[in-house]
Amino acid sequence: MDNNKNKIINYLKDNYKLMIPISLMIVVFIAAIMYYKVTIFDNYTKENEEKVYQWLYDQKYEYTGTVSTNRRNEIVKFIPKDLDIHLDSTPIYYQKKDKIIFPSNMSVVMPTLNCAEYLANKYSYVVVKEENNILVSEKYNNRLGHYFLYDGYDLYFFLDEVKLTINDTKIVLSPLSYLIAKSGKYISYYDKKTDTFKTINKTYNNITAETNYYKVNVITDTVDYFGTDVILTGRISELNPIKMKGN
Repeated sequence: MDNNKNKIINYLKDNYKLMIPISLMIVVFIAAIMYYKVTIFDNYTKENEEKVYQWLYDQKYEYTGTVSTNRRNEIVKFIPKDLDIHLDSTPIYYQKKDKIIFPSNMSVVMPTLNCAEYLANKYSYVVVKEENNILVSEKYNNRLGHYFLYDGYDLYFFLDEVKLTINDTKIVLSPLSYLIAKSGKYISYYDKKTDTFKTINKTYNNITAETNYYKVNVITDTVDYFGTDVILTGRISELNPIKMKGN
């Protein structure tokens, strides 16, 4: 063992002049790989112009947006073209396909998984493929279960058909619809199937959205979990990113 160690030491001493350039070549090679990954791969973006629409204050706006995506097909930037519009959490719908961009951070609420919540970062989007809802977020591209998305304030986006109960009034919203519930002020809801938006300027203390898998009170921001009210978090930026789901 000692003889082998001595042979290695002697070899390095005798060939140290050769080892220096070899070491430098290895360092340069590793640096080149890192440069490629950071500069060429990670910073690559592709821009496409897409026809989209949003409903804002009972008014539908159809416009063109410049969508920038990276090599993982994640959206890294969205810029409205020829339209001065403030992007909040209001979903951006594609005109020609079932694809929706979320221009702000959203909580992905999972009532069927102990009401777990994960962060879908700004510009995450949902696209329907073969009747499955696929969420594409930072380093995440996977099918969603019977979940819903929540902006931490007033907006709820539903993947499934939901039944709204507003006092004694029953309203059915189709999949990929959303509502905004301003407590003590008004409720607005958008139905994807009929492409209609309605606002009710009235105070309500109890409005629920229910499916076969969950029931959420959009006034108190709570999910009925086997008889217990689970409060949804309003500080969604502090949630674990959805890429950590299952880790």
